[in-house]
Amino acid sequence: MTDSTRLVTRPFVMVTLAHLLQGLGFSSMLLLPLFLHHLEASRSEIGMIMACASIGGLLLRPAVGWALDRVGRKPVIFAGTLCAATGMALIILVDSIGPLIYGIRILIGIGVGAMFTSYFALASDVVPAARRTEGIALFGISGLLPLMVNPIAASLGVTGPEIRTFIPTVAIVMLVSLVFLALVPEERPQQVKASERGESIWSTLLARDLRSVWIATIAFASLVSVFFVFATVTAESSGLQFPSKIWFGYALAAASVRLFGAKLPDRLGTHNMVAPSIGLYVLSCLVIAQAESESAFHVAAVLAGMSHGYTFPVLVSQVVSRVPEHKRGASLAFYTGLWDICGLSIAPLAGTYADAMGDDALFMTAAAVGTVLLSCWAWLEHRHGASNRAT
Repeated sequence: MTDSTRLVTRPFVMVTLAHLLQGLGFSSMLLLPLFLHHLEASRSEIGMIMACASIGGLLLRPAVGWALDRVGRKPVIFAGTLCAATGMALIILVDSIGPLIYGIRILIGIGVGAMFTSYFALASDVVPAARRTEGIALFGISGLLPLMVNPIAASLGVTGPEIRTFIPTVAIVMLVSLVFLALVPEERPQQVKASERGESIWSTLLARDLRSVWIATIAFASLVSVFFVFATVTAESSGLQFPSKIWFGYALAAASVRLFGAKLPDRLGTHNMVAPSIGLYVLSCLVIAQAESESAFHVAAVLAGMSHGYTFPVLVSQVVSRVPEHKRGASLAFYTGLWDICGLSIAPLAGTYADAMGDDALFMTAAAVGTVLLSCWAWLEHRHGASNRAT
């Protein structure tokens, strides 16, 4: 294997280790709904509080995209890590549902939004183009394995009230990621002359071959938003003693398909992976809607994890492959911005809907909406994605 196609390099290892520790912070946020439930928050309140993070992420997303392409990836990651860690530490002050928790979620959202975009931009830079989807998939395992911190925390007795101190503790661990990040070499982005930039960034983002990618992103992000916010509280309401343990199956399934099947998307073509991958998440929502036993919730988590394992790197690879390199940061900022938009709009609506109709109706509806959006993706990809059959 030539150096130009070598995947496991020192920069790749360092950025992966940094992302692994950063992922502990994001993953611990999945315990927050249980803490909010302990504080007697309704489903709609839980949805609104969790969605507040998306407000923070969206507010600075244009600046993040600009900074990635003009300043560099690492400075944005440093700033985002400090911001998210500060917000997580402040959770120790929360003892009731009020303005404080909403403000904390906005602060965390600013940090996570910056890191979310920047880490995948940096990972895309250090993996060879010929193995991009495989590289992004393997790199992404470092963001999925930290999900196991939740069932581990549950086995150690970290339940609703203890989460208030657990999350600030994780924030301290997350700061260690900056040590590994500092060891990743990065050249300062070269300034592209106006005459060389070509079409505007909006013309690039709205290009026909990207429209199907955006629809698939909205479908996937919406399903993930519903599952991440409401799966554990639904499991708890159904009688599971340790609902956080479903994240073990989610993380293990996602990591397994990436570890043992990372080369599959590049071999089959990423466009052939979108429908079956998102379809697994739709199936997961159908299973959890009908779940009457603990095993059913674990099956739903495994299906969703398998979907996540493939869908996220496939979509990131398509974004990176379909835009010019000097617009990669802005394009990934738009991609991750769609996640924030979905989180901001879906979580509160889903919570209100669940309060009125029940958790089973929520997940059935999520599956139906996901199916409709997936059909729209298929139509757009068939019409406008023909020039990208290699992606």
